Order: sequence, then structure tokens, then C-alpha cells
Amino acid sequence: MDKTLPSLTLDLVYADYIARLTRGGMLEVLSQDFFVLPELRSCHTQPAIVIKHALKGGILPVVSFLWSAVAWLLSDSFVVETIFQIPGLGRFYIQAAFNRDYTMIMGTAIFFSILIIMFNLLSDIILAILDPRISYEGKD
Repeated sequence: MDKTLPSLTLDLVYADYIARLTRGGMLEVLSQDFFVLPELRSCHTQPAIVIKHALKGGILPVVSFLWSAVAWLLSDSFVVETIFQIPGLGRFYIQAAFNRDYTMIMGTAIFFSILIIMFNLLSDIILAILDPRISYEGKD
């Protein structure tokens, strides 16, 4: 129960933006021809089918944003851990800055940099899996 307020502090900032991205992506996919034409022919599509097929295309902007949001969450965790007195890497980083422990500052910065690079790579891999139009093969 004591971790509820810090979690809400970090997550509610991005919840509305992710909901708007999902809605916008779904509306864009639903306005494409392969969803509009069955409606014009008065074929009623079931909600499960619409969600299954439209969500795959509509989730792409969310996946792109989600990994940059993770980077922002890592940087925001410094402040939240300090304010709520939660022991974590962010709080240790702030304490190292106050104590002028340069090796701890550099090590933590390198660790968070590696995490952000890995999240960006993971984002690219997931986008390539979800969207068949994306290809990372070199063209000569």
C-alpha cells in the first residue's frame, strides 16, 4: 500500500497520452478501406473482429511512444524516489551527487544509458514484428 502513491505519480502522467494515441491509431485504421468497405455494404462487423484486426495496426504509435515513456519514467524516478524516500538507483544517484561520489554518478549514468539504448532497440524489434512494412534489411 505504501507504493501506491509513487506509482500513481509516475504512471498517471502517461496514461492519458497513451489512451489518446491508442484512440487515434484505432480511428486511423478504422477509416482505411478494408474497414470502410464492409460497412458500406451493410455487413456488420463483430466488435471482437474489429478489435483484433484494428488494434494490431492501431497499437503501433503506442509501441513507439511507450519506450520513450520508459526513458522518461527512469529519469522521473530520481525525483519520486527522493521525495517519497524510496531506496532505489535514483535516490542513490542523488545522494552520490550530494556526496560528490563521481564514480557512482558515472556508473549510474552509464547503467541508465544502456537501459535506454536497450529499450529503444527492443522498441524497433517489436515494431518490426508488428508492422510488416518495416524492414531492416540493407538494400544495395
